[in-house]
Amino acid sequence: MSQLSKDDARRRRSESLDTIAVKNITSEDFILWYDKLGPSRTRVLVPKAQKDIGHGKGINHLPRYMAKRFTESLIIQIINKEADAQLKKIRDENRRMLKDERLEIEKNNVVRTNDQTMWEELAPKIFLGVVEKYGGDDIPDPLEVKVPESGNPMTDTMKKIDLGNKVYEPETKSP
Repeated sequence: MSQLSKDDARRRRSESLDTIAVKNITSEDFILWYDKLGPSRTRVLVPKAQKDIGHGKGINHLPRYMAKRFTESLIIQIINKEADAQLKKIRDENRRMLKDERLEIEKNNVVRTNDQTMWEELAPKIFLGVVEKYGGDDIPDPLEVKVPESGNPMTDTMKKIDLGNKVYEPETKSP
């Protein structure tokens, strides 16, 4: 393995351990289970939007890899809830139609989990930014980078609106 590859792997590893502020914008607690932090499974809570556990209402600080997993899971959950509501409404309005016609209407009018506009709207509300770099490094200024689309909505959104290295600034500063 070349030195460049080793340096890149080290950089990616340390970047994955940065502390990120995330916010739960729903009215239900979100629990992440992770079993690779030690000998037993770890339960991580991101409180509902009305609850404060010390970082602000609905906010928790997580390692980057868990923050990305949380953000992706929550966005998909929100989109699926919206799609279910749209589907129920369409079915109620068109219950007397033939099944094939109703399926065509549903296919064209229900939001999908790969809807990039929904991802770009929700991601900044959930993934708030970097609180602390791993190892005490300074948080770098954001760079202007044009990145090709990978096909993964989470990765594309993070790169497109540069959420990955955004600095977190709390809404209320402690005295």
